[in-house]
Amino acid sequence: MLAHPLIRSRSSILTSLLLIVSDIALLRGLLALYGNLPLPVAWADASLFTGLLAICGILSWYFFPYIRPWQAQIMMTLLVQAICLGVCYTALSLMEMEDATVFAQLLPLRLTTGILSWIILMQRYQYIYLKREQQENEGRENEIEEPLPLPQVAEPAEQLDRISVKDGLRIHLVRLDELHYIQACGDYVTLFTATGQYIKEKTMKYFETNLPPAAFIRIHRSTIVSAEQIIRVELFGKESYSVRLKSGVTLRASGAGYKLLKERLHL
Repeated sequence: MLAHPLIRSRSSILTSLLLIVSDIALLRGLLALYGNLPLPVAWADASLFTGLLAICGILSWYFFPYIRPWQAQIMMTLLVQAICLGVCYTALSLMEMEDATVFAQLLPLRLTTGILSWIILMQRYQYIYLKREQQENEGRENEIEEPLPLPQVAEPAEQLDRISVKDGLRIHLVRLDELHYIQACGDYVTLFTATGQYIKEKTMKYFETNLPPAAFIRIHRSTIVSAEQIIRVELFGKESYSVRLKSGVTLRASGAGYKLLKERLHL
């Protein structure tokens, strides 16, 4: 997980606070100007709504890898707005600062500022993730990249038909038809399936060698993907390709991984 861009340093925290205060001042001005709210009420309303939105925005960074598809981001945007508005209305009602009629009349102002702020934040997160992935690809491919070795078909060490994953006292059996893709994570790998993620203490080389070569393709030094899950392959950058899965996840393929992908899929 990358360091949180909003709180990773003192300057980031100060910048984030400045933006939050600016949003509060903007919304307070709109509420006072168009809603004719008294200044103390407008300040309380704007501070509460913007503060709740900021907390949700900070927390969303830790879930962003799972909501990168645009459908998930739309759902998350609507859910966050609904939660912030609900909590804000409840708090203001309890403090007897606004009634339901006034609150409803000013909903368009809150939604406009809230949705715009949320979209800008999500685009910032998306840019950071894409930039990091592109730097990783360029850094690895600027080296003298040796072709990814083909599996030794003549000497299969162990042809897997399922993968066992130990979780405390439980053992999960992941069938190959459930497995979407595998990503390297230090000394471990993470198995991504339709029902969840599992960590396995094995190397990428082990899975590259022991998974069926026609069904699983190593498209990157850190990624093996199920051929059955691929729906689209596109050029992403110089010697870098984007592989789209049925689940909506987008993975990066290196130049050598793309060549292997074309060979296995007969593109």
